[in-house]
Amino acid sequence: MSDDDSDTAKPASLLTKTQRSRICAAFAEQDKHQRRRDQQQIRERVWAGVTDFDLLADYPDRQFELAFDDLDDEEMTATLADVWLVTERLRALRGIERKAVIECASERSSALSSETEGESIDNVELVPAATYRQQGRAAAEAEHRNRWDERVDSLLKTAAVAALPLLVGWFADTVTEQNLLATRAEVGIAMAFSALVVLVVAASVFLIKGAQALKHDIIPATRRFREDPTAIVNNMTAALRRPGAKLRAIWDEL
Repeated sequence: MSDDDSDTAKPASLLTKTQRSRICAAFAEQDKHQRRRDQQQIRERVWAGVTDFDLLADYPDRQFELAFDDLDDEEMTATLADVWLVTERLRALRGIERKAVIECASERSSALSSETEGESIDNVELVPAATYRQQGRAAAEAEHRNRWDERVDSLLKTAAVAALPLLVGWFADTVTEQNLLATRAEVGIAMAFSALVVLVVAASVFLIKGAQALKHDIIPATRRFREDPTAIVNNMTAALRRPGAKLRAIWDEL
C-alpha cells in the first residue's frame, strides 16, 4: 500500500478521507465553487475538532497509550511537533500572548489533576514564556561560547583596567590648578601608555569580531545566496510581510 493509500485509509477525525485527499492535491480537481464549499466544510470540522480538546484534557492516560500504541517515538515526536505548530499558528494569528496560554493551561491542569485518571497531567511542566526564553538564551550562549569569546572578554577587562589611569589623570588635571600633563612627565607617560593599551585592545577586539562575522555570517550567507538566490529573496520578502505581527513578536521576546 502506498503512502497516499495509507493516509486515505485513516479513520475520519478532524478531516474526512476525501478532505485529506483534496488538501494533498491542493483542490486541483475542484472548480472555484467546489473549492469554497470544501474549504468551508473543512473549517467547520477543524473548529469542531480543536474545540473538542477541552474534553480530551482529562482523558485517561491508558486510552491515550492505546490510541497511539502503533507509533514509535520518532513518529510520535513528529506528530506532537505538528500539533504544536498548528496551535502556535492559531495563537499567532489571533495575536494571543504565549504567556496567557501557558497561564490558562496551568490553571486547567491544577483544576483537573485530581480528576484525571493517570499521572501524566501531574508530570506536565508548564513554564512561563520568559523562563523558556532565558533558558534558550543561556543554552545558545553556552553552545556558541568559545575560547575567542573568552579572549575578547579578557581584552575588554584589560581595556577597562587600562582606562582607569586615563580617567583618574583627566579628573585630577581638571579639578586641580596644576597642569599635570605639562608639569609631570610620569603622569603624561602613564596616560599615554594607558591610551595605547586601550587602542590596541579595541583594535584586537574589532579584528576578532570581524573575523567571526566573516566566518560565521558573511561567508555562509554568500554561499547560500550563490547556491539558491531565489530562497534568499523569498526569505527577505517573507520577513517584510506582516510588519505588525513581526513587531508584536519582537516585543513579546523582549
